[in-house]
Amino acid sequence: MLAQYEINRERDENIFIASECDNVCPIHFHRKVEVMYVLSGEKKICAAGKDVTLSPDQIYFANSYEMHGYEESEGGRQTVIVFPNHMLHDYYAVFGDKLMKGCIIRDGEFCRSLLPDIRAIVDGADNKLLLQAHCDMLLGSIADKLGWEEGARSRQTFVDALIAYIGEHYAEEITLESMAEHFGYSRYYFSRMFNLALGTSITDYVSAVRLMHALDLMKNTGCTASEAALESGFNSIPTFYRVLKKNYSYKAVKDLL
Repeated sequence: MLAQYEINRERDENIFIASECDNVCPIHFHRKVEVMYVLSGEKKICAAGKDVTLSPDQIYFANSYEMHGYEESEGGRQTVIVFPNHMLHDYYAVFGDKLMKGCIIRDGEFCRSLLPDIRAIVDGADNKLLLQAHCDMLLGSIADKLGWEEGARSRQTFVDALIAYIGEHYAEEITLESMAEHFGYSRYYFSRMFNLALGTSITDYVSAVRLMHALDLMKNTGCTASEAALESGFNSIPTFYRVLKKNYSYKAVKDLL
C-alpha cells in the first residue's frame, strides 16, 4: 500500500489520543507531530523507512512529514498522541528549521520522567494554558534528548509547498515536467527531491490525493464513482479503479462502493 499523506487528519484540529492500547496503522505521514510511549510488550514500527522494535518505557517521535507505521503487537500497549497544528506554534517556531538527530529514545529513566506530561495530556486538562504547557514541555524535552542540526530542515518548507500545490491543482493535469518547471528544477533533480521528501513518485502521490477527494465526494454528495473520479482529476475510470485497488483491500473496495 502507498504511504499516504493523511489529508483528513490534517483537517482535524482536535488532539488525537490513543491511550493504553495496541496502536496499529499503515505507513503514512502528516505535518503534525506524533509521540508514541510504549507501556508494555515489544512494538514493531516502521520509522523513517527502517523497521524498529521498541521495548517498554521507550519513545518514538515522528517529526513533521516523517513516514511511520505501526504493526500489531500481541499483548502490547502504547499511548500515542498526535498534536494538532494549533498546539505546535511554539514547536515550529523553535524547531521548524532544524532536523532531529534521531526518532527513538531508549533511555527508560528519561522516558519515565515524561510520563506526568503525557498523563496530563491524555487526561485533558481543562485549563488550555496548562495543556499547552505540558505539550511544550514534552516536545521540548524530547527534542533536547534527541539533539538537532541547525538549518537543516528546508525539507519541511519544500514539502509544505508541494502539498499546497497539489492540493490546489489535483483536479488539473499534473506531470513531472509541469511541477519541475513550476518549482524551478530540472526534471531529474525534482523527481529525486520529490521521492526523497515523500518516499513515493509524483504519479502515485497525486493519484492518492485524487482518490481521497473522489471518495470524499462520493460520501458527501452521493455522486457515482465515475462522476467523482472525473471531477477529482482522473483521466479515465479504469485509472480510478486501478488506484483504488492499489490502495485498498478487496473487501474495503466493496464496502466503499
